[in-house]
Amino acid sequence: MYHRPVIPLREGLLQLARLIGIDAFVAQFGSSQTAEPDAAALAKLIDERLDEIARALVEEAASSDDVTGAPGAAAYLEDRLVTLGDLLSRPQAQSIRASFLERTKEW
Repeated sequence: MYHRPVIPLREGLLQLARLIGIDAFVAQFGSSQTAEPDAAALAKLIDERLDEIARALVEEAASSDDVTGAPGAAAYLEDRLVTLGDLLSRPQAQSIRASFLERTKEW
């Protein structure tokens, strides 16, 4: 049976803040080091920044030595979505996935 890796909430928020854009995150919630965002407000910000999150993930994948084509990019994305886990709703993850895969289909 596959067990999803568990990352601390703080680490997940730090990663998400970077993907959303530090300035946008800080403007709404304060420092990503100490922020304790309301779940509804965080979900709203994620919804507003889905394209930026997908773009940032594409940039990460492009700079990864382990990603050498579209299949590797897709695997990279799935790993990242798992680590963000409960911070993303299923529809948010699906939207990010669709945008990411569209951007990397020619790799």
